Amino acid sequence: MCRVDLCLRPAPGPLILAEVLPAGSVLTRLLALGAKGVWVAPGPKVARLLAESLGKDTLLLGEVEGFPPEGFHGRLSLLDLERTEVKGKEAILVAPLLNGSVLPEEKEVYLASLRNAKAVVDLARTLKTPTLRPSGAPEPLLSAVVALGFLQKRVLPEAQSLATALLRAFPDPQEALFQSPEGQALHKEGRTEELAWASLIGVDPVVPRLTEVRFFPKETYGLSQDRYAQRYGAWSG
Repeated sequence: MCRVDLCLRPAPGPLILAEVLPAGSVLTRLLALGAKGVWVAPGPKVARLLAESLGKDTLLLGEVEGFPPEGFHGRLSLLDLERTEVKGKEAILVAPLLNGSVLPEEKEVYLASLRNAKAVVDLARTLKTPTLRPSGAPEPLLSAVVALGFLQKRVLPEAQSLATALLRAFPDPQEALFQSPEGQALHKEGRTEELAWASLIGVDPVVPRLTEVRFFPKETYGLSQDRYAQRYGAWSG
């Protein structure tokens, strides 16, 4: 049995967080390509602080209007990853929405997208009453909600929710990604091929699991508010 929650409140048990765009698919792909771990930072400043503590071999990925910030190694691109050496490295993604979609008190968190949907479905069937939540809640990303509906339909076919209703409206995952605001943003940047790659189902046999949370107090680091960064590793069962 599982439950779908479109609100941002602490999950009572295991949480499966769905995000396809912008960072969810990239994070999963990094682990599938052999990255040691992937950190999710709320902004460039926290990402740079993390990189300083992790060492010079850390991969920094993020983007502003389609371009990586100064000092970063690349943007959030599935296509670019195929030309990047990531095996054995720690990576840091600047992904504010994904970062803010996990609450500090949530300890058992798994990340789902379309690319790792088969592995997530297998995992979900072993968990006791998992909560499914789309990234961006309480104003969830459309692409995340459609992916969540896809997962729910396979884990609990008889259940009905807004997510499964949206899945009926967008039966083709690639079309759903294209129609979403986050997909349209990529399209305007001329990156439509990214949507095709993100819509592939079950090609990455990896489920990212939360392994560590690092706290950055605002007084210590000169931030506007307290921040958290989450690290994910490949769940091995």
